Formats: sequence, structure tokens, C-alpha cells
Amino acid sequence: MLASGSIYRERMLRDAGFELIIDPPHVDERAADHLLARLGPGGLAVELAARKAASVAVRHSQSVVLGGDQVGVVQTPRGPVQLNKQPDSGAAVAQLMSLSGTTHHLYNGMVLLDVPSGCRVSGIDVQRVTMRAFGAEEALEYVQRFEPLDTAGSYRMEDSERMAPLEPFVTSVVGEDPTGVLGVPIPMLRRLLVSLEDATRGAAGRDHPHGGPPGR
Repeated sequence: MLASGSIYRERMLRDAGFELIIDPPHVDERAADHLLARLGPGGLAVELAARKAASVAVRHSQSVVLGGDQVGVVQTPRGPVQLNKQPDSGAAVAQLMSLSGTTHHLYNGMVLLDVPSGCRVSGIDVQRVTMRAFGAEEALEYVQRFEPLDTAGSYRMEDSERMAPLEPFVTSVVGEDPTGVLGVPIPMLRRLLVSLEDATRGAAGRDHPHGGPPGR
């Protein structure tokens, strides 16, 4: 059960061979912004992922629910600034310009919740993204062409191959796997599935210490 309305997450998971049921969560992501200083970007991403999974779990009592979130952070002279979805093209251009010639980090939080047992596992994936220097005219042209208002940071890696005659903004990505840039780190997800299976087996063993159902 995928607790997300993102067409990008759905597409990536299906391409990786996962069978999904989609149920978008009802979570106000911005309501947790104040937790960034206390939890850090990775902790905030996991917190948001957990809230999304919990929001969906109440409707699916026999499912395994996947919640995920990505928190982007760029360092500025005023300190770290969180990257968010922007309400209009002007704000998107301004945010995109804040990334020109800089390196920022994308923190993916992922939570798997086995609803019947209550077992939960989580993980954090980090991607280091470096962008070339570009000007406001390029940023405006990009935003007008691709309308990236549905993504934090106001750019999409998926657009890189279609940006000509503009050059792609991203010059390098450092992380475990490229899927992490797109918000679904597949290698980490596979590890979490193994961990969740182990956790649910352990929970079943504690409930039935002799390996079988209780006697009548």
C-alpha cells in the first residue's frame, strides 16, 4: 500500500517490479516544518513518512504500508534553508536561483508499517546534488516550460533530457543509487522489506513462543 499521490513514486516503484495499491495520505507537510531544527532534515523526512503511513494505515488493517518523504536543504549565508514546493512561478524561479552554483542535500525518509502486527521499520537515504551556475533568464525559461510547482527545489531530474537548448542544471549526484534523487531509494526499500519481515517474524515468535498457535 503506497501512502502517496506522487505519480513519480508510483512510476518508479512499478518500474522496479512492485505491485501497488495507491492511497494518498491526508497530511499537511508544512505543519511539521518547525521540527527541522530539532530532528534534522533526515529525522524530519522520517517523521513525515511515518505520518503519511499512519494516515493510510487506519483504512487498511491487513496491509503493509509504505510512506516516504524527501526533505531538501541548501546552505545559505543565513544558515540552512529547507526547499519546498512553491505556490507560483515567481517563487519557483527565486528558489531555483538559490540553488545556482551550489550543492544541496536531499534526505529521503522511508517508513514501512506492517499494520496487522504494528511492526515498523524506517531508514534515511542522503543524496548530494551539485548544480551549475545559471542565470535568472534560464531559470525563468525552465519554470515556464516545465512548471515544477509540484516538487521541492523547483526542479526535476526527470526534465534533464528534455531541457535543450538549455544545459541540465545538475552536474553531479553523490549517493547510493540514482533513485534516491527521485524520492524512492530502491536499494534502501529492499533492505527495509527484509528488516520488516524479520521484525514481523520476531513479533509472531513472541506471541507464540513455541512456534505455533496457542493450544485450546
